[in-house]
Amino acid sequence: MATDPVCGMMVDTHAGKPSYDHQGHTYHFCSDGCRIKFAGDPTRYLTKTGETKPLPQGTLYTCPMHPEIVREEPGACPICGMALEPMGALPVDVPNAELVDFTRRLKVAVPLSLALVALDMGSHVFGRDLLPFLSAPAQQWLKLALAAPAVLWCGWPFFVRGFASIRSGWLNMFTLIGLGTGAAFLYSLIATIAPGLFPDAMRDAHGLIPVYYEAAAVIVALVLLGQVLELRAREKTGGAIRALLDLAPKTALRVLKDGKTETVPLASVKAGDVLRVRPGDKIPIDGIVIEGRSAVDESLLTGEPVPVEKTSGDRVTGGTLNGTGSFDMRVDRTGEETTLAQVVAMVAAAQRSRAPIQRLADQVAAWFVPLVI
Repeated sequence: MATDPVCGMMVDTHAGKPSYDHQGHTYHFCSDGCRIKFAGDPTRYLTKTGETKPLPQGTLYTCPMHPEIVREEPGACPICGMALEPMGALPVDVPNAELVDFTRRLKVAVPLSLALVALDMGSHVFGRDLLPFLSAPAQQWLKLALAAPAVLWCGWPFFVRGFASIRSGWLNMFTLIGLGTGAAFLYSLIATIAPGLFPDAMRDAHGLIPVYYEAAAVIVALVLLGQVLELRAREKTGGAIRALLDLAPKTALRVLKDGKTETVPLASVKAGDVLRVRPGDKIPIDGIVIEGRSAVDESLLTGEPVPVEKTSGDRVTGGTLNGTGSFDMRVDRTGEETTLAQVVAMVAAAQRSRAPIQRLADQVAAWFVPLVI
């Protein structure tokens, strides 16, 4: 037995499955699709460079609409039903799982809902039947086949959140979406499968009960579109936070007791360490100049393009750019205490904060949803 390097499945090497030779080694695959992917970029699957890294231990999750909700693990907000997001900035290689999932569902929901609208509205808009070779009952079954994945699979997250909102007592938008689309689909399903349960007065010219598959599918597609647009907007804000984090260098030049220097990761720098900043380098972390002098570009913090002269005893900030001089500095702040980390924390908090009108909307929804139901 061998392991497929693409999908991870176990493959019987004697079962005639596809294989591929790379650098003197034969790799076995479960299908031709996996073999083609591997042949296109073997390094990606052998080094696992495409895999996402897990979030740091101790990461807290909060609701983007209700920042007072903080959890130690991912899940859904008990108030609005939205997926909880990690607090702070995500690493570049960590995608938003909810955005990926909703985008995939949207790609399925849009063509199915458009097809349903065309089938249902063709006679009204174009004045002709778009599928004259199908009988009216057959068209209803076709609509059911198109609507089932569009409503049940694409809209499944809304049903889950709607049920959770009813169970918790926090009725919200997903409560209405789940009840509305669910009722429309269930009614249409019964009308298609068992039309005899309905009175004759409800039948149309073809003797069928009218169905509302297209309404349920279009609502799901529109809500998915809104969710995707909102998630993408927050994703761009997260990119701005990551850009702030990238302003600080990843390494620092530490001065040893014998006067020599060594390059060390920034994470290993402690308060009290002496660092050397060379001309043109970014200052790695907050501290105080103890020897030397230079002009430092602090436009990151102040917006002023004119460099500021720094001599012994002056404070320097991590992420700012050193000029032509060189100096030694003593570290006095590390981790979340640095100025750059505090700026990132404020931007992340602003990303999760709500405008006053949003709080008013929540208060109105708390009364509006029960009244509609």
